Amino acid sequence: MIGVGHNSTTNWRPSDWLRRRGLEPSCIVLSNLDRDHLSDLPRFEPHLRPSAIKRNNNVTAEWVRALKIAQSGEVHDSVETALHWMENVFTGPPISPNFGMELKFFNHSPQIFQDTNNLSVVTFVFYNEFGILFPGDLETAGWREFLKNSDFLNYLKRTSILIASHHGRKNGYCEDVFNYCSPHVVIISDKPVSHETQNHSLYQNHCSGLNSSGVTRRVLTTRSDGKMTIDVPETGNYILRVRQRY
Repeated sequence: MIGVGHNSTTNWRPSDWLRRRGLEPSCIVLSNLDRDHLSDLPRFEPHLRPSAIKRNNNVTAEWVRALKIAQSGEVHDSVETALHWMENVFTGPPISPNFGMELKFFNHSPQIFQDTNNLSVVTFVFYNEFGILFPGDLETAGWREFLKNSDFLNYLKRTSILIASHHGRKNGYCEDVFNYCSPHVVIISDKPVSHETQNHSLYQNHCSGLNSSGVTRRVLTTRSDGKMTIDVPETGNYILRVRQRY
């Protein structure tokens, strides 16, 4: 699982989704140590606790706690659960079950950035020629720093679908990324438009598009398209399905 935020509008929670199916997560990627990416995490304790987590190992729980207190005077219980895991539960080497997929993670150091957005864990997942990129809340400066990394560039070139960074906000967009990445579509996971930074079409011209009911779609959003499922078979092309209802 990549992130464990929940939908506050519909109250859709990943913990409920797992329980209804009798499933347990093998690994949770703590892509960003902010409340919106962790809001459902306390409900994973203790019975849905995964066997492993993936996090930015350059960041200590003590550092994050001090940052949160300096910013707001408190540490939300969801963030505190993540920090407890970092300090007391998953203290050994990180484990990344791959289930036949190719996984690659990138993250920056607090020596370069001192904000949780640019310290996001960036996750690439590849299977059968399909690649998807989850960049967390990475901002423009964080993207540009990664673009100096030749390995990162090679993974960008293999990306079929890009999940827009920082929920599609303008400060998560970096035009230079698309010198290397030519996605079919960009998916924006976000709430209804309530901020000026959400209202833009920056990604539209960077995508080749997918056909959906006779219409070419280049940008999909959870706020207008609802839940999306991507089926990737062992052979053949992947299928992206959109359902309006959670």
